[in-house]
Amino acid sequence: MSLRSLGWICGLGSWALACTGQLGDPSSGSASDVTGSDVPLPQADGSLPYTAPQPASAALRARTWLLTPEEYGRSVQNVLGVPVDVSDMDPVPDNGVYPNMSTSGLVRATLAEQYAATAEAAVLALSDQQLHALIPCGKADATCKADFLRAAVSKAFRRPATAEDLTSYGEVFDLAAASGDPELPFRWVLKGLLNSPYFLYRTEIGAPRDEASAAFRLTDHEIATFLSYSVLGAPPSAALVAAADRGELADPSLLPGHIEQLLSMPGAADQLGHFLIQWLRLHTFEAEVEKFEDVFPGFADVKPAMFAETQSFLRTNGGMQGSIASLLTAPVTQSDRALSAFYRSDASGATDTARRGLLSLGSVLAKTAKQYLTSPTLRGLFIRDQLLCQHITLPENFTPPPIEESELRRAPKTTRELYETHAAQAACKSCHALTDNVGYMLENFDGAGRYRTLEQYRSPSLTAPAAAPQPIDAVGRLVNTDVDGEYDSAAGLGEALSRSTWVRECVARQAFRFYFGQVESARGIPPVVLGTAALDRTGLLRDLLVALLSSPSTVERVRE
Repeated sequence: MSLRSLGWICGLGSWALACTGQLGDPSSGSASDVTGSDVPLPQADGSLPYTAPQPASAALRARTWLLTPEEYGRSVQNVLGVPVDVSDMDPVPDNGVYPNMSTSGLVRATLAEQYAATAEAAVLALSDQQLHALIPCGKADATCKADFLRAAVSKAFRRPATAEDLTSYGEVFDLAAASGDPELPFRWVLKGLLNSPYFLYRTEIGAPRDEASAAFRLTDHEIATFLSYSVLGAPPSAALVAAADRGELADPSLLPGHIEQLLSMPGAADQLGHFLIQWLRLHTFEAEVEKFEDVFPGFADVKPAMFAETQSFLRTNGGMQGSIASLLTAPVTQSDRALSAFYRSDASGATDTARRGLLSLGSVLAKTAKQYLTSPTLRGLFIRDQLLCQHITLPENFTPPPIEESELRRAPKTTRELYETHAAQAACKSCHALTDNVGYMLENFDGAGRYRTLEQYRSPSLTAPAAAPQPIDAVGRLVNTDVDGEYDSAAGLGEALSRSTWVRECVARQAFRFYFGQVESARGIPPVVLGTAALDRTGLLRDLLVALLSSPSTVERVRE
């Protein structure tokens, strides 16, 4: 069977790994699963009883970190004082985790050309008044050269200008001055700064503590840059730079206060919103999710409203005052009439409009389904991977039988019957026991997110008339978690997950990946441990971020 067929069966996207007999990190041990077969299961990430993570080093690897197009745009505006359009710049390649991962950014030839063109256009578009505002003396005069260079280099590079910087860009200034145009030297320097690696990359290299130590401490300006881009998606403010100048950011007693100030800024809530959307794998929803119109009429028309509903829900329940519990259990309010009508358009579920928690969001339900059908496998994978951090992969050289075989063999009356027939095969049983039994709890919502109590099974693979509507069986069993049990609805599953220690740890891990731009090397690294502890205490996302970003890993690096 081709990989394309496998993707159709398991509903794979670039983010999801296929259903399998292995659960957890590749280094995990093995145990017997609920089916009794010998299937590798996680020891570190999901064994019962839950065990605390083993302490791991605080020092992360030293690195350079390319700005995303959005960060680049805000950084150019910070230097020039005017907005720039970055909509045509090459996007960051999809890495299957988060778009801002530090290992994803590569400057290919086309992107380098875009940087050069964007910088030149932005600098040349500056009016005389706008250019003069960037020069400390307020005019394009060669006598202002030194002060201009120091100010421009420091702002662009997000650190104090070095003697080498001033010499290099002084030569650029002098070369342009030979043209006789008094403004050209200032414009050339700005263009050069916007194409420099020191502008395009965030550096986390630091300086050694002592000659014998392998660990390095980031400079205060590197810490300021890390915190500002992580929390705000933008370069550090003048106030944060001033704190770095005073040497306050590496002081563990002062760092949490600066993080609190950053989290109080409007951009922090926007950045948190980006994290939540990307954590739920919905940042590609509007562009990628499509449905067969004859099966789900009207879906394309309400798709924008469905995404807007998601954004509203996340702002209300996942903002700086939001919590894990509210994300998983809060009511989903519907203010858009067309979307509300669409949710009621299945006659068997028209009277039930109650939705609770993110698992009942139309966008989540539609994203984790096929074009014409639900997918218990896809939905189970989503919950295992994004909410429990239990990563599922195909064993090497294993190809599962196509689900179409089960469909043709049995002509199922419901989606659940199809997947149960497929999972009954020996090669599929252990995998689907971990995913489908979770996905069944969402079966009261069809492949487009509409509520239903009956299903009239339809498939493009079958020519026989659809069977009469059948009652939905949404009872599933959650296994290999710390809240194992039988649940029969998305609301019941969400309430159970809201009590899970593993979910809280997984959210801390997901937040680490987004805000630090890398995958954790171990569960026991300080940001994850401290972030989980904060969620255990209060459940609040703001407390998670403070704990995460004020950990020793913010300031410690190691060069390998």
